[in-house]
Amino acid sequence: MTNEMMETVLEKQIIDDFSIVPMTLDVLPSVYAIELSCYPKPWSYKSFVDEITQNEHAYYVVAQLGSRVVGYAGMWLILDEAHITNIAVASNYRRRKIGERLLVHLLEQCLGTGVSAVYLEVRRYNLPAQRLYARYLFRPEHVREKYYQDNEEDAVVLRIGDLRSKVFVERFSENRRVLREWCLEEQINE
Repeated sequence: MTNEMMETVLEKQIIDDFSIVPMTLDVLPSVYAIELSCYPKPWSYKSFVDEITQNEHAYYVVAQLGSRVVGYAGMWLILDEAHITNIAVASNYRRRKIGERLLVHLLEQCLGTGVSAVYLEVRRYNLPAQRLYARYLFRPEHVREKYYQDNEEDAVVLRIGDLRSKVFVERFSENRRVLREWCLEEQINE
């Protein structure tokens, strides 16, 4: 089998095993189980229901391995801005770049809908998340002191100012290429 044929087979396996699909009511029990395990002050179940059934600005997805929900992400799209509300991955599926794949998916949606700026909040001491966001050119805007109610930790507000800039597009393309190669390598090693 040639390298090109092998890459095609591996990409198909990744697509078959891993997918990002719209969040629906039928997967909410799995989403909420992840929410409860990830956050000391979780959103309410009703909040998720309202987001996917009532909020016209909301865009929510789940990451699935086969039929198992292993992560989720969401954002609000308002005019030409996006606010990423959450990205969470089940604890036993971390370190597989699922969070990064969800982030890339959200940014692709932003690019496809004409969004120019993207915001999110991250805990001041969540350094792994901050490093991920920095690779995608999120930059600190300001700090919201005592933002998180569970421990009064500050939130750092991060922003990508111009998704259409040459610098962002080039970095995003390179990051997607590296992520794709990592996914192919991991598929080979499984």
